[in-house]
Amino acid sequence: MDARTRLFVAILSTSLIGYLAAGSLLGRVMGDNTYGQLAVFNEVVRLIIDGYVEPIDLERTMDGASRGLLEALDGDSAYLDPATLLQYKDPDSQGSADVGVELSRRFGFLMVVAARPGSPAEKAGLRPGDIVKSIGSTHSRPVSAVAGELLLRGEPGSTVQVTLLRAGVDPIEMQLTRETMRGVPPESRIVEPGIGYVKVVDFSAGVAERLREELERLKRQRAERLVLDLRGAAFGEPGDAVPVAELFVAEGVLSRRKGRNVPEEVWQARPDRVAWRMPLVALVDTGTSGPGEVLAAALSQSAEVPLVGGHTFGRTGIQKLLPLPEGGLLVTVATFQAPDETAIHQRGLSPDVAVRVTEPEEGAEGEPTDEILEKALEQLRETGESEKAA
Repeated sequence: MDARTRLFVAILSTSLIGYLAAGSLLGRVMGDNTYGQLAVFNEVVRLIIDGYVEPIDLERTMDGASRGLLEALDGDSAYLDPATLLQYKDPDSQGSADVGVELSRRFGFLMVVAARPGSPAEKAGLRPGDIVKSIGSTHSRPVSAVAGELLLRGEPGSTVQVTLLRAGVDPIEMQLTRETMRGVPPESRIVEPGIGYVKVVDFSAGVAERLREELERLKRQRAERLVLDLRGAAFGEPGDAVPVAELFVAEGVLSRRKGRNVPEEVWQARPDRVAWRMPLVALVDTGTSGPGEVLAAALSQSAEVPLVGGHTFGRTGIQKLLPLPEGGLLVTVATFQAPDETAIHQRGLSPDVAVRVTEPEEGAEGEPTDEILEKALEQLRETGESEKAA
């Protein structure tokens, strides 16, 4: 070993001695293996420095170890090197435009959670579940979700090359032109006599009141049953779903936020806020994440609303930035849970009525059938027939 690496090992070993000595007895009493794991890590570093075929870049190796530690937690916890930390604190330093995609990490790669409607990503055909192999010349393997989203930012009108991996097809390369993103308001329509439809993807400020207006409009159009489309509902913070859930849930718990070092918070329904009391079915899929999942869980458990579609993404964590001498850690410190305290984060929600969506054949003419929506309408028609029979 050279002098620099010997000094590093000496410092690392010395810093661990205090933990090992002070904690060995406590670890034996409490069955805690933390100190043993630290000793193993120390030994791994020493053996790599001594035994690897070539002299190692110690800074690069420890940077990789830091990233690996955070990746083992969840797809949104991340190690931010000094350059990424500066960009995270001031994302507009990369430019004020992006491509309208929400990212997380799964299976060691960046994954598309959802594409914002009308965005360059949606127009180009990015789908929930697509794996982002590379952004520009940067391979996504070592890139955190927050760093990936920063790489996609830039000046309006500038372009970025993205390579995707999708099951059953060759790698897809596309060039996206960045745009300034705006909020997506709820959209509603009558899909057939007596049945209204409203889609919510963005939970930014004011969405609950906009949605209330759309629900009132549907009622004026004589809608007596409703399809609430939460597919791709991933934009906003998980807690932003609570005011929206109040529009549909008359009693019980709406959501819970829990963390080991964060005070628990429970949101209760408010009957005076309810805007829709008639039959309702909610659509969900892989792109339903964060606030969409919080809303879906409240509907399912506290209002007995059927969920139709696919399994949701499982991403309801709240991250906190913890500073380091150089860089920082973005760590999930709390999660939003379902009303019955079931975990959603990293697990997602299962639909009550699962729908297997078939890919349209290449070259097929006409608009593809929306199988999830059709199944929901079938459910509501049956509800309407049952009410008439009663």
